[in-house]
Amino acid sequence: MERHQVKSSSIRTIGYDAERQLLEVTFTSDATYLYSGVSKQVADAFLQAKPSLGHHFQAFIRPCFPCERVHAEGCGKYLDCKIVNCECFCHGKKVSDAKVPNPDLSKDLRRSIKAAKAKKRQPI
Repeated sequence: MERHQVKSSSIRTIGYDAERQLLEVTFTSDATYLYSGVSKQVADAFLQAKPSLGHHFQAFIRPCFPCERVHAEGCGKYLDCKIVNCECFCHGKKVSDAKVPNPDLSKDLRRSIKAAKAKKRQPI
């Protein structure tokens, strides 16, 4: 399968196998998917999509063709995988220790209650 590097914020490479009608899309997240039943015309239109490959993919590829995620050689697919430090995309969990501040909204709440009461007291 010949793969083409593309200029896209979401897609890194696109490959196509005309004999098997398989389209391979590797995303910038390193996830790779195979889409089956894709004609040469559809694959060519995707490769030459303007102005955005991502928009073309979302409209004409993703909803229209069955797909399968490609795992690294030997990967047992995330929960079933027994390989220590497996390099497959499915193991790339992003864990963040960043704490989201819990803002104190009591001042805003008191202010809005006062405004509501003042509005209710005004004659119509």
